[in-house]
Amino acid sequence: MKLLRVILIPLLLLLSCTHKELCYHHPHTARVMVNVDWSRFTHETPTGMSVMVYGEDGTLKKRVLSNDISKAILDLEAGNYTTLAFNQSDTEFYGLKFKGMDNFATAEVYTANVVSRWYEGRSDDVRLVAQPEWFATDNCEDVIVTPEMVRITGEEQLAGMLSKTRSDFVIANHTPENIIYEITVKVHFKNIYNIRSARAALDGLAEGWLFAESKRSEVKVTQLLEQWKLHYDEQDPTQGYIISTITSMGLPYGHSGKAEDNNLMLEVLLVDDKSILDFSYEVGDKWNVEHTKGNEYRLKLEVEVWHDEPLPDVEPSNSGDGGFNATVDDWGEEENVDFGV
Repeated sequence: MKLLRVILIPLLLLLSCTHKELCYHHPHTARVMVNVDWSRFTHETPTGMSVMVYGEDGTLKKRVLSNDISKAILDLEAGNYTTLAFNQSDTEFYGLKFKGMDNFATAEVYTANVVSRWYEGRSDDVRLVAQPEWFATDNCEDVIVTPEMVRITGEEQLAGMLSKTRSDFVIANHTPENIIYEITVKVHFKNIYNIRSARAALDGLAEGWLFAESKRSEVKVTQLLEQWKLHYDEQDPTQGYIISTITSMGLPYGHSGKAEDNNLMLEVLLVDDKSILDFSYEVGDKWNVEHTKGNEYRLKLEVEVWHDEPLPDVEPSNSGDGGFNATVDDWGEEENVDFGV
């Protein structure tokens, strides 16, 4: 009996070591691929992309940041997943920020805060945000990695045949689409030759995008329109319009289409370089929505306003050339003209 024990103990130790060695070399994950097709993102070609993988409980399991924008190779355990893809990484944007990305249910991209000296103090409850960069995203739910994928991956690895760019196990195919709108605002005036410059704020816009629900958030923000162009009417050059275009998250989820849902606050500096006119327009019912597909995949919102009363005639300042200034200047102390809308 003593001799048998002496023999069995080394044998058990040997079997234990062999089992540990096999477990150490045998993987518990499958090598899988996520394909990403950017053909619907016509605004630009990304220089990189992010692929996020969330488990069945919603928690983040893997994150891939890659300059290869066509595919992502991952090693995942058997299970059910949700995959999320978007252009660039979450640290490469100025006008966009991310929050709640550690769980798919709370993941959100939103517009970053900005500070404006000329708009400061207009309203205590207004949050000014930046223009977002172009952003495309797509998510795939019910993505499955099977035990069979794990087994085959393990056999190939033990045989020294596992490819670093395996293409057999494609678990998701993403086609990200742009979620950013172009918003164009056009305001028509009589006596338009009296305008030197313009600047505006548009409220009631969407703050961000909820990845899990694939919709815009209900939170409302304000964006500035500070680059304007002036166009004279060909038939009557005393009339015309000013126009400005920005990028935006668009209208918030639940937007009712009522006039009071969006307010355009417009300031116009006249050619005397001292008269500033303040105008306010309720435009929530004036939106023209365009969802262009085909080869464009562009989202556009347009609002057009006709100002009925002619602008007052003022004497042009000697300091200027009398032309329209498209950029925002420091207009100094406001000397508002009493001129009803």
